Order: sequence, then C-alpha cells, then structure tokens
Amino acid sequence: MPLSSVFSIAKSSLFAHQQALAVTSANLANANNPAYSRQVTIFGTVAPDHRGSYSFGTGVAVQDVVRVRNSVTDNQIRANNHNYYDSEKRSTVLSQIESLFSEPSEYGMSSLLTNFFNSWDELALDPRSSSLRTSVVQSAQLLSEKVNSIYNGISQTKLDVFDEANDIADKINTIVEQLNTVNEQIYEASVVGNYANDLIDNRDALLEELSEYVNINVTIDENDVANVSIGGVFAVDGLHFKQFKIDKDGDSLSLVTEDDGAKATLSGGSMNGLLSLYNTELPQQLDTLDELVVTLMENVNAIHSKGFSITDPVETGIDFFTGYEAGKLEINEEILNDPYYLAISEDGTEGNNNIALELAELKNSELLNGKTLGENYSEYISDIANEINLHQQQAETYQLVLSQLEQTKLEYSGVSTDEEMINVMKYQSSYDAAAKLITVADELLQTLLTLV
Repeated sequence: MPLSSVFSIAKSSLFAHQQALAVTSANLANANNPAYSRQVTIFGTVAPDHRGSYSFGTGVAVQDVVRVRNSVTDNQIRANNHNYYDSEKRSTVLSQIESLFSEPSEYGMSSLLTNFFNSWDELALDPRSSSLRTSVVQSAQLLSEKVNSIYNGISQTKLDVFDEANDIADKINTIVEQLNTVNEQIYEASVVGNYANDLIDNRDALLEELSEYVNINVTIDENDVANVSIGGVFAVDGLHFKQFKIDKDGDSLSLVTEDDGAKATLSGGSMNGLLSLYNTELPQQLDTLDELVVTLMENVNAIHSKGFSITDPVETGIDFFTGYEAGKLEINEEILNDPYYLAISEDGTEGNNNIALELAELKNSELLNGKTLGENYSEYISDIANEINLHQQQAETYQLVLSQLEQTKLEYSGVSTDEEMINVMKYQSSYDAAAKLITVADELLQTLLTLV
C-alpha cells in the first residue's frame, strides 16, 4: 500500500469530521429554534482499494445528513390544530356576544324585561298617577335601548368576523405562495443531490401554520415536495399554486379559489370557525332575539289596543309599540310625548286598571314555545353559555393533546445540547487523530526522502 494512501485516508477523515462538526454546530446554534429539526451525520466507508487477493480501506466519507423528524407526529399536530383553532375562535367570539347581554346585572335584558312588566303592576295601583305612567314609558325605553344595543353588537360582530375572515384569507395566500417557493427550492436541491433539511424545516413550519387556519391534506412526493389541498381544493405543489378569497353570496360566506371559484369544504381551523359563526350561529342569535322582541311587541299591543286613554278626548285602539325592525323597538310617539295616552282603562273611566293588570300578567304568560318570555330569554342566554363552555372544553382538550404532541416532537426532533457537546468532543478527537496521522505520514515521507 503506497504512503500516499495514508495521506488520502487521513484527508478523508479530516473532511468528514469537519462536515460532522459543521452539522453539530448548526444543531447547537438552533437549540432554541422550535422549527428546527435535529440533524445527524451518517458516516460510510469509501470504496476499498482491491490489490490482488487483498482489499485496503481508503477512508471515510459523509454518506448523508439525516433530518430527525417523525411524520406521524407532524400529521397529528396539523390535524389537532384544525380542531383547536376552530373551537378556540368560536369560544372567543361567542364570549364577546355573551358580554353584550350584561347578565346577570340590573342592566341586563332579563332585569329590564322584569322591570317593564312590574311597572304595569305598579301603575295598576294608581292608574291616574303621572309619575307611574312615566315610569312605564321609561322602563320601555330602557328595554328598547338594550334590545337595540344587543342587536347592533351582534351585527357589528358579524362585520368584524367578515373582516377577520378576509384577513385570514390573505394570510392563507401568503403561506401558499411561500410554500410554492420553498417547494421549488427543495426540488432544485433534490435533483442535484444537495441537502435540503433546512428548507424542509421551513416547509413543515409553513404547513403547521396553515393548519391553524384551515383543514389541509398533505402528501410528500419522492423529491420531498409538499402537495397541499385546502378543504379538498388544490392549493399548492412544486409547480403551481392557487390564491383564495372570501366569497359573499347573499348573507353566506365561503372560501373559494380566485381564478375558478372552487369552493373549499372546511371542517376545521379558525377560518371554519369564523365562517360557521357568520353563516349560522350569529344569524340564529339575531333570529332568536327578533322572535322574542316581536312576541313581546305583538302581545303588548294586542292588550294595550283594547284599552282607553285618559286624554281629552278619550282614545282607544292605541298600539304601545309601533314597530320593530333591525333591532329598533319603536315606542308610540304619542305615548312618549304624553303618558296619559297609556290605555290601561278597560271601560274608559280614569280609575279602571284592568288593562294594566293584563299587561303585568304577561310576565307569567306562556307566550312562546310553551314558556314565558323570561323563560325563553333565560334559555337563550343558557344556550349561548353552553356553546361557549362546549367550545372552551373542546379547545382545552385539543390544547392538551397538542402540548403532548409538541413535547413528543421536541423529544424526538429537538436538540440536546449535552448530546451535541459529546459529539463535538468525539468529532474533534477524530479530527485531531487524522491531523496527527498526516503529520506521521509526512515524517515517514521525509525519512524516505533522506534515504534517497
């Protein structure tokens, strides 16, 4: 075996362990980078030198730099992201809605509705009292203002949800475009045999972020290029990508592609939570509020219109409420200007209070769904609270699962500084040994030259 082979073997060891030290340095540098996956240097022997019946080793080389990652854990994290961010978004928005009702408090609609009915009961004690009549009007005004406040609050929340959905659509487009770019870079690295571990880390981080907004399906091809669909609609691969937008059809929102309008079938992510709130949950809450208020208005008017005022001349057929639309419960202007237009006399005499008593009894009457208005309202509030609790519990459950999965990912793919420092010393020792071997070979060569 020629002396030059010793130099070649030593050189291969120097280069191989220099590369290994570079990989270990990168691991240590990214020890606190959550998107980084630990990399491992795989050594392999160089093809031997065959001489007759003998084979001589020719050194060592870095065969591969392996990215330590568990694709099963990644898939589970993305799947649970869909569920967590969907539930978390719904609970957040519904909690904002719940605060509009100010329950339980003296400013809540429940208290104001009770005060309205009680004011009729109090007026029945002294039908001619101007202050008690004014009290009825004021309680009706407070109730009307609260209804309008709740309605406007829910309507504004719908507008906010619409704006947020558009913002998230922009974020989705940004991520999809970035995925297309990194896919191209991964493919280019793959076809020329370069390592693309850092690019793949970047790709996986983008996929995880995208899964927070929408449910995605991911397949990885032989070149490590990610093919991604959103809600069953193609989004991006190594050559092409789609841009998405929020489509508003009447009072319904959907996520569609910009070029051909293909509709994504969403089942998770914060975008799904927002669209479900806008399309279903918030309209249902407005409908329930409308139904309660319209029932109140119709029943109060049906009784009040039978009575007589104590104006001069006496009038009858007076509606207490003149209309309800878009959250505005209108009180009769004549009553607002002159409380003597309150028609609580059944026979036209000033002392009669039968109509006031009938109106007060509405509090205990089963007017809607076999329940009183108060019971319907309490059920309304309870349904919202139950929805919030349900989504919060689901979010907490998914968050616990995500925490466990993140810990699993960290244990599998994370960098252990202790382990890497051991590798530093191991590779440094091998590097020093190779350098020493070159020195020895050089001394041998010098000895040979002196003998010539």
